[in-house]
Amino acid sequence: MQCEARMPKPRVYVVDDDPRLRESMAVLLSTAGIAATEFASAEEFLAAVRPDHPACVLLDVRLPGMSGLDLLQALGEAGSVPTVVMITGHGDVPMAVSAMRAGATHFIEKPFDPDMLLTIVEEALGRAAKVAEAQAQTNDIAARYALLTVREQQVLDLLVEGRPSKLIAYELGISTRTAEHHRSAVMKKMAARSLSHLVRMTLDLRRSSAEAATDPVVNHRMGSS
Repeated sequence: MQCEARMPKPRVYVVDDDPRLRESMAVLLSTAGIAATEFASAEEFLAAVRPDHPACVLLDVRLPGMSGLDLLQALGEAGSVPTVVMITGHGDVPMAVSAMRAGATHFIEKPFDPDMLLTIVEEALGRAAKVAEAQAQTNDIAARYALLTVREQQVLDLLVEGRPSKLIAYELGISTRTAEHHRSAVMKKMAARSLSHLVRMTLDLRRSSAEAATDPVVNHRMGSS
C-alpha cells in the first residue's frame, strides 16, 4: 500500500510535429478521461519530461531534428521504461522491426482508427502502471536491504538457504542467541511478515539485480560513468 501511495500516476505524452494531429489525439484521449501533454519535437519532450516517470508516449517516427526512433533509443539509454506507441504515415516492415527492437510496444499507421488508439493507450497505461508498481516495490526492498549490517546480510543469505539459527550460528562462528538476535533484526528491518515473505523479497531483489547486470543498456551506462 505504501508503494501505491508513492507511485506517480502514469501520464500520456503526444510527440508529433503536426499540431492538428496532436490536438485531435489530445481531444480524443480527453473523451475517455485521459489527459495528454503535447510536444512538437523529441528535443522539446526530453527538455520537459522526467525520463524515469511512468508514461505512455505516442511518438511519431518522423520528427524534425531527432527522429522518433532516436528518441526511443535515447530513453532506453537513460534507463527509462516508458510504454511507447510509435505512429507513422510512412510505415514499413523494417521500420516497425527497428521500433519494436528498440522497445516500442505498438506500431500503428496514420490514419488510425480512434477506437483502436484508445484501446492501445489504455492497455499501455495499464502496463506502465504495473511496471512502475513493480519498480517501486523493488526500490523499497533494496532500501530496506541497504539498512542491514554486513553480519545481518550474511544471516539473511543463510536464512534464504533454509538454515536454522543453530546452523547459522555454527557457520558464522557466533552463539545461537546472537544468531537469533540478528535474525530478528533482519526480519524487522526488511519488514518481513514471515520467513517465506523474507525469502520472496530477497529472491525478487536478486532477480532484479541479475537482470540489471545482464542488461546491455545498464552495462553501457555503468561503463560510460
